[in-house]
Amino acid sequence: LGSSDREPCRSPSKTSGTVCVSSTKDDTIAWGEFKYDSTHKRLRFVEDCSKSNKTSHLDVLIHFEEGVLYELDPKNESCKKEPLPSHKHPLEVPSDATHMDELYLGSPDKSDQGLRVRLWSGNISHHNPDHTPDHYSITTTSCGCITVSCTYHGEKNDLIFSFYNVKTEVDDMQVFNPPDYCDDLE
Repeated sequence: LGSSDREPCRSPSKTSGTVCVSSTKDDTIAWGEFKYDSTHKRLRFVEDCSKSNKTSHLDVLIHFEEGVLYELDPKNESCKKEPLPSHKHPLEVPSDATHMDELYLGSPDKSDQGLRVRLWSGNISHHNPDHTPDHYSITTTSCGCITVSCTYHGEKNDLIFSFYNVKTEVDDMQVFNPPDYCDDLE
């Protein structure tokens, strides 16, 4: 198979770890813990405020298949529900992604000094002929399809997602359910 003929890999059914989201405009936007359920396409992200100088605390729950984002505030028991602009995200290699290459981060000469990765890329269409599509590049582990990083180049912003200490487990699946104080939302 040629490099571009390779089928996109599938991420593990459950992953958790740390993610840093940075922007070419604003430095670090968010740093915190994530949990992802690829079977049901659900993501929970809780910001670690000690890593940033922000007073706000980001806690989001995203249900990709339903196209919904919940912005949670457990301290005040408030919840905002918003539509998702796109179902594509950094923890899944989209089915229409193109395989670009397979190589090593670090050194391939010694087993403990490099990580074999695959590079994937593609476009995110806005279904609007007046806008050029946004572009993404996702780097996954060659074995296991765990996302290492993702860059997103959009008309308004460029984002970089970096993933650390990723485990193929989620200790509490309840984190993917909206809390009771979200029940009254339409």
